[in-house]
Amino acid sequence: MPLFASIDIGSNTLRLLIGNIKDKRIEHVFSDRKITRLADGIKETGRLKDKNIEASIAVLKEFSSIISGYEVKRVRAVATSALREAYNSDIFIEKVFTDTGISTEVISGEKEAEFILKGVLSSFSDFSLFTSHFSLIIDIGGGSTEWILCRGTHPVDMGSIPIGVIKLNRSFIKTDPVSEADIAELNRELISFLDRLKIRIGQHIEKDTHFIGTGGTFTTLASIDLGLETYSRERIHLHRIPLSRLQDISKKLLALPLRERKNLKGLEPERADLIIPGIQFTINTMKCFKFDELTVSDYGLLEGVLLEISGDK
Repeated sequence: MPLFASIDIGSNTLRLLIGNIKDKRIEHVFSDRKITRLADGIKETGRLKDKNIEASIAVLKEFSSIISGYEVKRVRAVATSALREAYNSDIFIEKVFTDTGISTEVISGEKEAEFILKGVLSSFSDFSLFTSHFSLIIDIGGGSTEWILCRGTHPVDMGSIPIGVIKLNRSFIKTDPVSEADIAELNRELISFLDRLKIRIGQHIEKDTHFIGTGGTFTTLASIDLGLETYSRERIHLHRIPLSRLQDISKKLLALPLRERKNLKGLEPERADLIIPGIQFTINTMKCFKFDELTVSDYGLLEGVLLEISGDK
């Protein structure tokens, strides 16, 4: 059975998935992820920092070596917000190809949303979640946020905005422990965006609309809620978190200085600062659309890319 590999060169995290397709379902053979914060500093300077370029290329070299150990039929590497925005992204792409042999494709926010939807749907196909009801799927990334509204398995509307947890953290989180003033300012920014989104799609949000989160922010929230010592795809995928419990987690996080958050079970130390804007974004979304519960999907962009290159669209 042929193997395929997808790589996500994200603003915060670089991820690799090697898998095959059996009966229209993805079988994960190998996966890995490393946080390099490629987008850190872009908002201020417009460019990728040299140290972040070096760290990311080191990870991609590792990924290339891993891929060469499998009989992979096709590899596709996609880059998102960081390379969409940085003026020196061409230099990075050229260096990646020279050093690793990996060709990098910078995709639009809309294409990213399409891949996310395809990946999420692939994991829910045998579940009753996707019926005739509406679902709102969101991926809060490091540099951008993608959202997809679908009815059953059919997309109704989707979009991408250049707001992510790295940018929000740099713009609004100025104190440690985080002050009420910082959170108030952050929430004003988030509510402003969510109010505009509500005008666009609010008429489709019903009492039985499902709220699905995919990507690092949401899988981290699931990991914290479950108190995981190590990452577990099986336990995180389809984990449900009520709004009330997210609010409790938020209070706990805000009460801790950064150094103590880094030791919190279920929270990777590298995400200890970014989880603050991430959980505030999540809670404000749920309040805006009156969602009582979040369902976490561990499937998303990587799986969507893998399905496309396998020809199983």
